[in-house]
Amino acid sequence: MAVAAPTGERVDRAKWGLRATFFFMGVAVAATSARFAEIKGHTHSSDAIFGYCIMVGNLGSIFGNFFGSRLSRRIGTRRTAQLIMFGVASSQIAYGFVNKIWEIPLIAFVAGASYSLMNIACNAQGSMVQESVGRSLMPSFHGSWSVGACTASFAAGVIAKYVPVEWHLLGNSLIALAGCLLVSRALLPISADRHDAVVNSEVPHDVAIPIEIKNFIWMVAIGSFLATIAEVSVGDWSSIYLKEDFHIPFGVNTLGYTCFVLAQILGRFSVGRWIDKYGIPRVVRVGGLLGGFGYLVGLIIANAQGAHHRYTALVIMCFAYATLGFGVAPMPPSYVSVAGSIPGIPTARALTRLAIIASTGFLVGRFIISSLAGLVGLSNALLFPATALIGSGLLAHFLDTKRIKSSS
Repeated sequence: MAVAAPTGERVDRAKWGLRATFFFMGVAVAATSARFAEIKGHTHSSDAIFGYCIMVGNLGSIFGNFFGSRLSRRIGTRRTAQLIMFGVASSQIAYGFVNKIWEIPLIAFVAGASYSLMNIACNAQGSMVQESVGRSLMPSFHGSWSVGACTASFAAGVIAKYVPVEWHLLGNSLIALAGCLLVSRALLPISADRHDAVVNSEVPHDVAIPIEIKNFIWMVAIGSFLATIAEVSVGDWSSIYLKEDFHIPFGVNTLGYTCFVLAQILGRFSVGRWIDKYGIPRVVRVGGLLGGFGYLVGLIIANAQGAHHRYTALVIMCFAYATLGFGVAPMPPSYVSVAGSIPGIPTARALTRLAIIASTGFLVGRFIISSLAGLVGLSNALLFPATALIGSGLLAHFLDTKRIKSSS
């Protein structure tokens, strides 16, 4: 039986609903990232041990990604996003009440699993909306996430001295949950997921993916996890790095993450036009090289200045984080757009496979950063995500879907 495509009016409504949903997703997790230095302090752990515990979140992501396509197919991507947001909010609340190091990996696993499922649902919605509109919208959806993250990060910096981390994360997460449940009602219904599956039925869920498509997804996934290593390392380590290496006080140590997100916002709301004009491969290549080298140079200079001029180092790192944020801005939406536009394969299935490969690779990346932090210090360990972003930029020429046809 044929399934009708969503009307233009319904797609336009979903477009704004999805932007608002991404906004509240950013609000939910950014407050936690901004206060990670305090959370780590409550556990009295080393950089390496704390990093290994956070790394368990990637195991949760892998676990969640295995079920993302099945859950979305069964109940629809809209219902999946609404249901899973409860897990996202609960895990962020739990971070605020941590006082033992063994609690971190348990919470990180739940946070990783729930956020991966949320990502698959919302990115699948974004791909369907983008396909219906016929122009690049994914960067603006992810830009709304950055706006939410910036809002929460700025608020965290203002109230860190006055509000205990546990009550801050409780209030922040409840606001994010309520907002997401309200605005996600505008997302595309399950009939849109079924229409997408019918349109992209050349490789249905019960048929093995052809080798040429598998190889293409592998290349896209490698570029994706290299960029993600750079992006997520800011949330994982920026407040800890500024506090412990440069002795920047609580509250002020959130400035690095805030500058990163502000620049990311600027990039994500501009990059859609650039992609339409120049194409994804060229935009990703420029972003990777600009952001990676800018961050790398900033780290080297700040490390040299930090021992004697801590606020000079802070200013340098704010510029470095801003450069990284601007450079990484096109990465996640571009990789999602490429995977979601592979002809013949249902959107949710392609995004699930991309996410499984990318999160597995990112698990290794987080392990490397944590290990390097224990061996050579956090300041030197952060050189790794800088070079990872450069590598993602160099892999940009693999992002043209025409390569699938040429390799088959």
